[in-house]
Amino acid sequence: MTQQAFQRLRQLFDRLTELPAEQRDDFLAGCAEIGETTRRQLRDLLQADADVGDLTVRPLRSPGEEAAAAWLGRRIGAFEITRVLGQGGMGSVFLANRVAGGVAQQVAIKVVRSDMLDAATRARFRLERQVLALLQHPNIAAMLDLGELEDGSPYAIMEFVDGETITRHAREHNLDLRRRLQLFLEVCNAVAHAHRSMIVHRDIKPGNVLVDREGRPRLLDFGIAKPLSAQLGAVDVEETSAAQRFVSLSHAAPEQLRGEAITTACDVYGLGALLYELLAGVPAFAREGLTPAQLERMICETDPLPPSRRSGAGGVAAIPRDLDLIVLRCLRKQPADRYVSVDQLAGELRDFLAGRPVLARRGNALYRAGRFFARHRLALALGAVILLGGVTGLALLWRQQLATLAQQSRADAMTDLILSALHGGSSDNPGSKDTTAREVFERVASEARARTDLDPVSRARVLGTVARVHLELGLPKEAEAVIAQIDDAALPAEQRDELDLLRVSLLQALNRFDEARAVIAPALARPHDVQARARWDLAQARLDYDEGNSQAALQRIDAMTPAVLSPELREQRLKQRSDTLWVAGKRAEGIADSEQLLALRRARLGEESPAVYSSLRDLASGYLYQGDVARAQQYSDSMLALAGKLFSANSLRYADALSIQRSLEQERGDFEAALVREQRVLAIRRDQLGADGPHVARSYFNLASLYSHSRQLAAAEDYGRRSLEIAERVWLPSDLNVFLFRVVFAATLIDNGKIAEARTVVHKALKDCETYPALQQYDIYPLALAMERLGAYEAVRSEENRLALSKALHEAKQGAADNQTRAYVDTLLAHAAGRGVEPAP
Repeated sequence: MTQQAFQRLRQLFDRLTELPAEQRDDFLAGCAEIGETTRRQLRDLLQADADVGDLTVRPLRSPGEEAAAAWLGRRIGAFEITRVLGQGGMGSVFLANRVAGGVAQQVAIKVVRSDMLDAATRARFRLERQVLALLQHPNIAAMLDLGELEDGSPYAIMEFVDGETITRHAREHNLDLRRRLQLFLEVCNAVAHAHRSMIVHRDIKPGNVLVDREGRPRLLDFGIAKPLSAQLGAVDVEETSAAQRFVSLSHAAPEQLRGEAITTACDVYGLGALLYELLAGVPAFAREGLTPAQLERMICETDPLPPSRRSGAGGVAAIPRDLDLIVLRCLRKQPADRYVSVDQLAGELRDFLAGRPVLARRGNALYRAGRFFARHRLALALGAVILLGGVTGLALLWRQQLATLAQQSRADAMTDLILSALHGGSSDNPGSKDTTAREVFERVASEARARTDLDPVSRARVLGTVARVHLELGLPKEAEAVIAQIDDAALPAEQRDELDLLRVSLLQALNRFDEARAVIAPALARPHDVQARARWDLAQARLDYDEGNSQAALQRIDAMTPAVLSPELREQRLKQRSDTLWVAGKRAEGIADSEQLLALRRARLGEESPAVYSSLRDLASGYLYQGDVARAQQYSDSMLALAGKLFSANSLRYADALSIQRSLEQERGDFEAALVREQRVLAIRRDQLGADGPHVARSYFNLASLYSHSRQLAAAEDYGRRSLEIAERVWLPSDLNVFLFRVVFAATLIDNGKIAEARTVVHKALKDCETYPALQQYDIYPLALAMERLGAYEAVRSEENRLALSKALHEAKQGAADNQTRAYVDTLLAHAAGRGVEPAP
């Protein structure tokens, strides 16, 4: 049976069960569109439903509840169960107290129900435990331990959150609108972290978001969470059976109820439903008096009223229109119509709190028109045919004339706009210095926004150009603000395509890869000419590169034919190929491509262009990594001089130039100068990218290394800890950065005499290496093993541990491939020597 046929059969069965028994035959007889086979299947289902009807009527105290109560006083590990906290589709959750170890501790223990211990449920529960083990976030309840009981029942011991649901907390404490949104943004942070770990929660509802006694919301219960990858840690993921659809109906996304693919958009919907209830005090869909089937149809087919029109007791008295639109966009029926990510939803709410315009206002009328058409497509289609027949002749007659006039008007308007911006600069202060190009573009943008006589296409072209300039200047926040003012709904397809490519470049610059992927995927599925297709292929290759999939990026790049591309696209392809080769370990080939690219760009664009700057940066970095300091310095000096001419001193491009100069100073041992450089780099990155991102983490990491070399160990530990905290949030455990940051931070802790803590940190790194064996190929892996052995020897100074440490030190010394790793190994050797242990094979 196909999925479509199954859904139709289920809908008919639900409708029949709502009818009195005596009306069912008449209903079936009136369904002329269904065949005799379907009628027979429906009658069989109704008979089966009647046969088990008595079994669905439970006594006041169900067997499941009796079984849960029987657990009271039972001991699991070091904990004794004291009461039942709750029951769900998969099992029971208990409160337990630690009774061993002399430590007072309360935990929550989840155990699968004994009557559900089939293979599918065991797999689901193992998956939940793996999910919880991966998700480490201050707004997600942590997993403390896991295992299986003697009868094979799996369990998970989790942090006990002593709190109340987020909606009750808001109601009982009479929270104002701002505080409710701030609480909700913390929940968004937790869900976004789960998405970065490739996990969809799928059951976001008030009961799964508790606010603890410190006022911090905590996301609970990943019992129906779904990984987005084929493997999650060490657990292989299989498709969830239809029979295992444990969802909370009132907060489930339409695609969950329709049995469609689950994506992060499912959690965007769940967050929207939660925000609706947090603002209005009532759920988006009232279920009183409705059967489950009726409620399901309402969720899948009916748009909810705005929360401002349903605000009840416990809600906010006055809900602004912008919040109505934000919530309703989350609750749209089709995943593609919602926000593309939780980060984008959170950004909307932050814009609202800051008084900035929100994206939800854009395209809302078009969406509502589309929904109206979907409901009345037949009548509207007939009307459109009649209208089209009447106006086609007139439209063809005037088409060419109107196009000519539009182009002339657009050119005149844009020329006038640029001249107005230039004259505005001179008239404000006739004695001022010459207007810079950047100032002109900023004034052009301001004029474009203010001019009411400028058509949407011209305004979009001007603002898009200004945004591209900001992006080239290394000012992504400014670029994003300009792009947000473009109404792409009014643009022709070709210009929308250009704008989408610009958005992808911006999102990649801001490390918002999920949002970039959501723009690229549908674009690649559309037909394009050769040049447009090449642009989207390069965008996808860049995304593969950014996400660490260099092999996929190279395959896509090498499949392109350079001869059919424009000169600009040939250069872009060569640039992307050089970057990818470098990451793939083919460094000499990558440098050769970079030298070729620099020559092409100088010939086409001259010496002073952002493209030439980019090539100088790549070559300076490449030669530095290869150990050719003299050539690296040559390219770096040219790069810094050009950055001073082309870019703002507060731009990311200028920060890149400073960062390479810092690396060269560090290589020469001038740590004081290098520290000054990197602090400036950090300030720029925090200003442009915020306080929590990959580039900021790398600056913290660099500062930790510099302070360590300068023997300022307290500062080194502080910056190392900060770098690792961010790294564990923004990168997956399989990423080399997480492994590297952990090992280097552990080395700093050892230098500070904190060997026990260092062992804990490096133990996490080695666990990741077991899960992701590719990490073991790097030369810091033997260093990590030696650190762990040092920790073991420090804890128990046995002869066995001494010999193991001695051998590990030898292997770390032999395996160190670069100066940085050798420096960490030398430090470790010194600490081991102080304990009387020398390296030996």
